[in-house]
Amino acid sequence: QDSTAEILEQIIQETTNRMNKLQQQESENEVQLQAIRGDIEEEKAMAELIQIQTENCGAKAKMEGLAEAEKVKSFLEQLTGDFPEMDNVSKINVWNTLRKEDALRTISQGKATLYFTPKDVNLSIENHEHVQKKSWADDSVSDE
Repeated sequence: QDSTAEILEQIIQETTNRMNKLQQQESENEVQLQAIRGDIEEEKAMAELIQIQTENCGAKAKMEGLAEAEKVKSFLEQLTGDFPEMDNVSKINVWNTLRKEDALRTISQGKATLYFTPKDVNLSIENHEHVQKKSWADDSVSDE
């Protein structure tokens, strides 16, 4: 009888241990599942945020573009009124020059280092050979 009772007690103990391990595993699985669901919700929220930010950025850029277009249009119309003989290419060149001046003014107020190319400043380097006079007496001598 004792050996049967011991065997039954051992079976009950093993069954209890197995059930406890299963419950512990289920609990761990639930915790992991909740963490995964939380991550999914977080990623969905981030995706929604990025989409909204992208839409806002696009709308802002569109508004800024329309405002800039209105400035250009107004400027060109004013130039047409003031200088009716000026062609459109010249008007656009005046606009571009003024915009470069605005950009340079903005940059010059900061700590930026600005480098110019010869094309940026309409720079040309020419070599003019000059005849050097030998003395002050050459000033009185005329080639004429």
